[in-house]
Formats: sequence, C-alpha cells, structure tokens
Amino acid sequence: MRRILMVLTVCVATAPALAQETVPDTEGGQYILRRVDGGLMRVDRETGMTSFCRKRDAAWVCEVVADDRVALEEEIERLSSDNSKLAIEIGRLKDRIDMLEARLEETPQAGPEAGDPKAGDPKAGDDQSAFDFPSDEEMDQVMKSFESMMHRFLDMMRDLREEYDPDKT
Repeated sequence: MRRILMVLTVCVATAPALAQETVPDTEGGQYILRRVDGGLMRVDRETGMTSFCRKRDAAWVCEVVADDRVALEEEIERLSSDNSKLAIEIGRLKDRIDMLEARLEETPQAGPEAGDPKAGDPKAGDDQSAFDFPSDEEMDQVMKSFESMMHRFLDMMRDLREEYDPDKT
C-alpha cells in the first residue's frame, strides 16, 4: 500500500511537467516566442530576426523567415539621400530667386512707350482691362459657326436613326 501511495504521489507530481510541451529555450530572454499555427514564432530582441520554429521528431528546428528589412533599410537610405539632395537644391534655388529679385529691384523701370495705347491708363496694370473682349461681330460669327455645326450634327444623328431604325421616321 505504501508503495502504491508513493507511486501515485510521484505520478501526480510529475504529470504536469510531462503534460507540458517542451519549447525551445529563450536563452535568458533574448527571444520572444509566440504560438502560431503549426509551431512558434521566435523573434530575437537584439537583432529583430524572425524564425519559425516547429518540433521535428524529438527536437525543435527553427528556420529564418524571409525578411524584407534589408530592402526597406536600403530604400530608407536612398530616400534620405534624395531628400538631402533636394534640400540642397531648394536652398540653391531660393538663393537664385533672391539674387534675381535683388537684380530686378536694382534695374530702373522703363516708362511707357510712345506707341503703347494703354500708356497713361491707370487701369493698365489691371488684368481684366488688359484682356481684349471680342466684338459683337466676332461673337455673331462664332455663334453662326456653332449653329452650323449643331445643324450638321443633328442631321447626322437623323441620318443614323433612319439608317438603323427606318420605322421611327
């Protein structure tokens, strides 16, 4: 009886340890392990490398997961370089604009030319007055051309209708 009690005590004490599935060692916290379908994902806290681990036979096997980090880091480096170059170019263009504006301010302004019909007109700088509106004759000519085009278009539509549906004429 004593032997049976001792065997039962040992079995009860070791049962939880045997029931748990053995997982790879995390080596002092260097790795983060997460359960996924079919195994574990292992992430190295120091390097960021990711591995998929699964149990084969009696041992755990970890395979490195394809990582696009190198490509992303190269793209970030390229974009950073482009950004620096563009910032330099913007600075150069700002300096060029400042130089041209200073040169424009130094240049004496030419007065109105004698042949300019708007010379002396206070509204000459106004964009609306600088625009020449068409005359009534020009507007009539445009409207007649448009009317002619519409008549031709409608005639073409009528001809097509008669061609494809002679019953609806």
